[in-house]
Amino acid sequence: MKRTVLRALAGLAAAAACLTLGPHARAADPQYTGPFTWDPAWRRFRSSEYALTGVLGVADFAIYFYVPGAKQPHWTGGIFLDDILRDSLRARTPEGRHAARTASDITALSSMGWVIAIDSMIVPIARRSADVAGQLTSLDAEAFAFSLLVSNLTSKLVGRARPSYADCHHNPLFEPLCNSSITASFPSGHTTAAFTAAGLSCAHHLHAGLYGNLLADRLACAGEISLAAATGTLRVVGDRHYATDVWMGAVIGFALGYGLPTLFHYGKVRSEAPSAQAGQTLMPSVPFAPSISGTF
Repeated sequence: MKRTVLRALAGLAAAAACLTLGPHARAADPQYTGPFTWDPAWRRFRSSEYALTGVLGVADFAIYFYVPGAKQPHWTGGIFLDDILRDSLRARTPEGRHAARTASDITALSSMGWVIAIDSMIVPIARRSADVAGQLTSLDAEAFAFSLLVSNLTSKLVGRARPSYADCHHNPLFEPLCNSSITASFPSGHTTAAFTAAGLSCAHHLHAGLYGNLLADRLACAGEISLAAATGTLRVVGDRHYATDVWMGAVIGFALGYGLPTLFHYGKVRSEAPSAQAGQTLMPSVPFAPSISGTF
């Protein structure tokens, strides 16, 4: 079964690559010519968004640290394929589960570091556009603030027991984390964060052409999706989440990570926006990326 899952992960990576590469991808696309600047057709981050992001950040901190979770679970046990996947994937020893959790910490932090530090800061600054770096970093902060709020509130309200709850109830020494946040299983916070990063990465790369190469940008999107999928799988292997916890975290994270910047900033050209001049913008939206207009 584990081999099947590993093959599925490899298939997911390949599918993500095929999806992002598309039939017309090429190493050097003429859409990438011109100075690296913020397209005037894209909405800039506004003062109201700075204020809202700050408020949400404070709320996230307060909810996580000061709002207690349910002392007793409101929901126990698995649904759908949860129990089958748990039995097939979870590590059998406490040491193995600990190793998987540590690995999931690394993959989740790596996915966040990739989009925030590398894609949103280092690359734009290296390409001599501090303005683009500021815009992308602001979009990142906004998406993470929203995804953390949804994830934290849902976790506190739902109060789903960890997969090991029954085992720990029968044997308090089943593992060292038996008494650690036992009702914070749904959704998976690590997975939500990793897929928020993946969504942001895909939005930035597929709209803004960060790497100046169509193939490289689309592969970066596929790579982030694969890293996020690995994070979710490791949370199941580490026995901290059911598969449905991971799936919901993936939906929340990618929807907000990709959706917010695309909906409110990378949407189609507004009628009042200045026309983009040839050779003066990063690149238009790629063919398959959604073009949606809206106001924040």
